[in-house]
Amino acid sequence: MFKIRLYVQKNNLVFVTYDTFAERGLERLSRTSSVDKVQLHLSRHNKPKIMKSVSGLKNGKSNKKRKFEEHAPITTTEPTPPKQRMVVTPWTDTAEFKMVYNWLFDKDTTPVNLRKALSQLRIWSLRRGTLCPASVLATSVLIKAQLEDKQGNSNIQTTYASAFTRFFNFMSSIMQDYNMSSMYETARKLGLQSFIVDLRHLCAHGQELPPAVVLRHTAEHCTEWMRKFYWLPQREKMANLDAQNLQRKDKLKFERELSVLFELYDLALECQLEGAYKLKAINKLKSSMEFNKLRVYSSTKKAKTTMEMLNAVVNDLAAAIKRQPMEELLDIYMSSVLNMKYFLVAGLKHTEQEELLIEATQELFRLFAVQGYIENLFVAFVQLTENENVSNERRAGASYWGSKMLQTFVMLSRMKRMYQEELDMNPDFKPIDFSMLNKPVVSKLLRQLLIHSGVDQSLTLIFCETSKKPRSWVFDEEFLIQRQNNLNTYSATILKGLLPLMDSPLTAEQIENLTELCNIYEARSRKQSEEAPTITNIAQSATFGIWKLETDYDWSKCALGVLPEEISLV
Repeated sequence: MFKIRLYVQKNNLVFVTYDTFAERGLERLSRTSSVDKVQLHLSRHNKPKIMKSVSGLKNGKSNKKRKFEEHAPITTTEPTPPKQRMVVTPWTDTAEFKMVYNWLFDKDTTPVNLRKALSQLRIWSLRRGTLCPASVLATSVLIKAQLEDKQGNSNIQTTYASAFTRFFNFMSSIMQDYNMSSMYETARKLGLQSFIVDLRHLCAHGQELPPAVVLRHTAEHCTEWMRKFYWLPQREKMANLDAQNLQRKDKLKFERELSVLFELYDLALECQLEGAYKLKAINKLKSSMEFNKLRVYSSTKKAKTTMEMLNAVVNDLAAAIKRQPMEELLDIYMSSVLNMKYFLVAGLKHTEQEELLIEATQELFRLFAVQGYIENLFVAFVQLTENENVSNERRAGASYWGSKMLQTFVMLSRMKRMYQEELDMNPDFKPIDFSMLNKPVVSKLLRQLLIHSGVDQSLTLIFCETSKKPRSWVFDEEFLIQRQNNLNTYSATILKGLLPLMDSPLTAEQIENLTELCNIYEARSRKQSEEAPTITNIAQSATFGIWKLETDYDWSKCALGVLPEEISLV
């Protein structure tokens, strides 16, 4: 039986182990001199001998060649900075992690601090269970063995042997490599010396355990390696993450999906209103990138016209919303609607073709009504008109759509009031499902109510709330006060349209005062619009700053170098 001895040379500790499985006789060392490579050859008949060989001669290289290589310039490339990623950790924040780090690796650490660290590591393991980092678990088994050693455990060799086996198994799990033949390769990839693998084999399968002094120093070595391999990089690079600003993957995926669909809707709407109904005309109107997006989508959905594309996008939106729990995603939904650039200002650009705009967007608003988000959309438009940080064009566009929705709310209130009056007169009157307004074809009775509501159906958005989410389309006093406090030239039209829809009816004097206030803001808005300079106005203007165009003289009769006043003198 071979005995393992501890050799010390030049204050450098040399750990000697051997592989009982391969019986190669080549011993692996944990530390070597910075100048010499120390090798130990062990045979069955000879005692262990320490042999020194200069690095480089082992491979048959000459001293001259070795000297040349030592002085050869070293070319290095800057490492690529690691990508930042979000990780759920068992520690609360970086402060907790650094506290445990100091307990474990501080120069003046005490057994009391090590016990505190070990208790905290157990807490981390309980918090994350099987998802706790393997490096944390590996550190825990080493620290536990070292504490028992300091307490004078008589069976310390068995404790260390179990700790080393679990330590290497934990670290091997990082590489997802469990084959016996690849353990040396795993150690190499991790940066562990190969003698750790030999020691692990001895501890797990050997008939005689290594001496306690070897195990003790190896544990110190592995603990220091663990500090450099895991704890120190984590402490230096890890940063806290604000959970309130964290977007889940499902939110990001949903946001990207909505962004693509609403972009397609915006492009198709612009082409529809500009008269480019088919791909051939769209190719002349839009850029190649935008055209390709519509071309691919139309091919996928087998849509031949832009109107068919609009309807296909609405159907895809309905399917996307149906798949998601909208309680947490509603803000993303509404903001995606407001991000459509052309849709938002389309009412300002097509004032003479408003019936085409209403026809093209009718199904989109009906989708919001069926989903029960029509009120959320209206509030989003109102808040956009009151937002001073967005462009005036977007605020004006939001005012247009908010006003159009208010016209529909007033129409619905009038229709329901007429129906209730008819029902009071005739209790046997046929019941009406107003949610049928969300479909292209309505009943004869609903059609009659639409006609008697006094609205132009070609210029009015036709939709209604669903039976699952009934709505009376009245607003409380608090909502009105908020609108009054944020009143501006863009929201005045909306506030004026809210007056007949108040939950508690206003007095005639209140309505008159608020109406007059809204009229003042609307007049101011019209005046600003009239005073806004246009290309035509500038061309027709006779004054340009300090310069004024003289129109009293016929300059065509004046020769070069002659002023009009000099013509009469000639």
